[in-house]
This record gives sequence, C-alpha cells and structure tokens, in this order.
Amino acid sequence: MTKEFKTRTLTGVLLVLVIGTAILLGGLWFWSTSLLLSTLFYREYINIYKTKKSHGFFFSTGVIGILYYVGLYFDYRFTLQISLLLLLIYGAFHVITKYPQYTYKNIKTTIFGFLYCYMFLSSLYLLRSEELGLQWIIFILLVSILGDVGAYLVGKKIGKNKIAPVLSPGKTIEGLIGGLIFGTTGGILYAVTVLNKSIPVSALICIAIVFIGLMGDLFESHLKREVNLKDTGTSLPGHGGFLDRFDAIIFISGFIYILLEVKN
Repeated sequence: MTKEFKTRTLTGVLLVLVIGTAILLGGLWFWSTSLLLSTLFYREYINIYKTKKSHGFFFSTGVIGILYYVGLYFDYRFTLQISLLLLLIYGAFHVITKYPQYTYKNIKTTIFGFLYCYMFLSSLYLLRSEELGLQWIIFILLVSILGDVGAYLVGKKIGKNKIAPVLSPGKTIEGLIGGLIFGTTGGILYAVTVLNKSIPVSALICIAIVFIGLMGDLFESHLKREVNLKDTGTSLPGHGGFLDRFDAIIFISGFIYILLEVKN
C-alpha cells in the first residue's frame, strides 16, 4: 500500500465522518457545513480565474452567496431571485462606470460562480429538509461513490476507449460502463428497499446520476484545462481541492432536488 493511497484513504474517511455527521444531524449543522463547503468551492473557483480581470466582483459575490444561504435558512421565498438581482445590479454598475476595465464577461464569470458553488450545492441542504430527504442524500452519495469505484476499477483494468482524451485522459467508455453497473446495482437495491421505488424507476435515476456525475467531473476538468491547472487546490491531501472531490455531487444534487420538486 503506497503512501499516496494511505493519505487519500485517510482524507476520504475524515471527510465522510465530518460531512456524514452533519448530514445525519441536519438543521443548523448541515446548513453550516453546506455554507462552508460552498465558500471553499468559491475560493477555489476564484483561484481558477485569478489571471482574469474579475477580482472586483469576487468579494461581493462571496458576500451575496452567504446572504443567499441566510435567506435559505429562514425559508425566505425570493432568496434566489434577490441574490441574482443583486449580482446583476452590482455587475452592471461596474461595467457601466469602469468600462473597458470590466465587461459583461466579468458578470458572466461571477454569476456562474455563484450558481456553481453556492446554488447547486445548496440543493443538498434543501433536499435534507424534504420528506425522506436524508434517505435521498444517502442514495445520491451511494450511487455516486459506487459509480466512481466501478469506473476506476474497470477503467484501470480494461479501459481503452477515451471519452474525452483532452479533458480527462483517464476516463474511458469501459470505465463508464463499470460505473453504471456498480452504481445502478447498489442504487437499485437501496431505492427499492428504502425509498420504495420500482426497479425501472430506480434504474433510470441511477443511470442519470452516474451520467450527470460524469458531466460534472468533466466540466470541472474543462475549467482547469482553461488555465492549465492540475487540481483546483491542495486542501485535501491525496484528492486535490474541494472542487476536485465534489465536482460530481454539485451537479447531481441539483438534479435530484429538481426531480423531487417537479414530482411534487
């Protein structure tokens, strides 16, 4: 067992213990953990664009992101709309008064940072307060982790056909199939027994989670490739940065929350 593998495993176990405890406790504990993670995501997102002229927007967007979470905690109905409006007004003011130092591209970069780092992940917090929310979050994590394990094991053993050779050379079609098999098998067993879902519905949701998780992973790889970064940070030994570890969950959490809201 290599030192890198031991470090990666230890970091993973600590993450599971800390975040898992917050998920189980729910309420203020999970709200605080979600806000902390979103803030750490945004800090790494800023580093991705540190060479771009968007610094005038970054601090304000972080503040608005925190206010957005406060609004969620007090269940204020128009929290998201007000947050986006504040970002747009602030950005428009700077574009108008400081052109050409700032342009609409700066607004685009920071608004997307808010959506990507704050809004998407907050879906997990919102999901936790729903009926069977805890069980759905466990389901998301179970399918995502099993999908990752399956993709890694199968891809390493027989992976040859690259999915996106430039963005992520290690991702293969064979690995994706392995991830689908692992994630769907475990997910169906859990969804049928705990969430009381039928096998076909469970299978469709599991397949969607694995595919959306892959898209989240590849999208984050795209962000890094734009500025020639290997990892978004070094905060998690053996894993890179927080975005590197949670890139799939960011996309998946929003999908599941919307799915349940539409159903209701």
